[in-house]
Amino acid sequence: MSDEPLSLRTYLEQLRQLPPTEFVRVEKEISPVHEACALMDALEKQNRRPAFLFANVRGSALPVVSNIFASRRRMALALGVAENQFSATLFAREAQRIPPEIVAASAAPVKQVIWRDDEIDLRRFPAFTHHADDAGAYITGGLMAIRDPETGVRNVGVYRHWISSARTLGIHLSESSHANLIYAKYCARRQAMPVAITIGYHPAFYLGVLSFVGLEVDEVEVAGALMQRPVPLVPCETVDLQVPAHAEIVLEGFIAPDERAAEGPIGEYSGTYGYQDAAPVIRIHTITMRRDPIWLDIFAGHPDHQLLGGTPRLASTYRAVRVACPLVREIYMPTAGVGRYICYIAIKKRFEGEAKNVACAAFGADPFIKYVVVVDEDVNIFDDSEVLQAIALRSRADSFFMIERAKGHSTDPVALDEYLTHKIGIDATRPLKGYPKEIAVPGAETINVKDYLPEF
Repeated sequence: MSDEPLSLRTYLEQLRQLPPTEFVRVEKEISPVHEACALMDALEKQNRRPAFLFANVRGSALPVVSNIFASRRRMALALGVAENQFSATLFAREAQRIPPEIVAASAAPVKQVIWRDDEIDLRRFPAFTHHADDAGAYITGGLMAIRDPETGVRNVGVYRHWISSARTLGIHLSESSHANLIYAKYCARRQAMPVAITIGYHPAFYLGVLSFVGLEVDEVEVAGALMQRPVPLVPCETVDLQVPAHAEIVLEGFIAPDERAAEGPIGEYSGTYGYQDAAPVIRIHTITMRRDPIWLDIFAGHPDHQLLGGTPRLASTYRAVRVACPLVREIYMPTAGVGRYICYIAIKKRFEGEAKNVACAAFGADPFIKYVVVVDEDVNIFDDSEVLQAIALRSRADSFFMIERAKGHSTDPVALDEYLTHKIGIDATRPLKGYPKEIAVPGAETINVKDYLPEF
């Protein structure tokens, strides 16, 4: 393992070694208002989802990186493993937490440039406007750090930040988020909540802080586990928080307990617009950054957003379903279910009924999940067509079961009474007795195709 500090830049160097199917650089000038996202969307419709580096974004001197998380291969690269080792590595490392280390400002590239008060204009940054009806430019790749005023435990999460003026951000705090619970504690004390928003750091850090852990856990320690080293943190300038020393940009500010302003809409992971509401306001007092910062965008409402949000949640669901079935082989939330609402689980089934227990465990572990499909271990759950074929050939209508009016999430476009939903489990495993023998072609698993078709 290299001793070089991990950063967005070290990861981009790795991406540059991959083929164009995984990483492309756009030199032509492009507008941050819809045009850059239109290019990404056009390729996505062709089932191509490379990471992008936009070198020449109109109105800004900063380059923009986007769509990093739209590929499991690229997320696996962030952990330094092959794609087929990604899930096992993610699940194993998450529990091996590594505390961060505090470094001096002189050792922190993110302190190379400091803007204060009247120097600040958030509109100078190349934040994208993603969709036709979005309220405007949003910071979608910001990692907001806060601290619980009762326990002192740090909390970090990704939230949507609307650039509403030169020095203010609107923020949506979903009702079930840790940040919303912590903010309520500050409001009860009539205190402003300090925040520090990191924009642009190593992708493993993003995966770590978005893990589905309890409020008592410092997610930076989980990020350290995924990065396999202590995360170097540096104290902020104006708030009592610490941020990654090798980040690109950090915004420091406060959320008052009683200030609200309209925020939204923006296209959400569900593929529909999040509603406009009276939301808290972040007032930015200081910005620190590198001399030549890189802006990180997350393509909202698309696989970049869906896989980043859904993948880190899998570890907690995996642990829960292993109680129901110790022989769980793999678990995945596909982009077909926007990375939240559909969960595929592959198991080595030992008993009839075991698959239904697995589905129930998954529903209990993650309230976002609406549909669970449990399949045998020979099914590739990263291929939707294989899962559908298992449903077609290995299940009957009585293999489906429904849980009515369970807790879901308010972003579900068809939620009842704001957040209730019906949930369906599907046992698409073979019956242990009486299932016909399936066809197989001898030698298909070992034949070398290149011996016959070199161009393949």
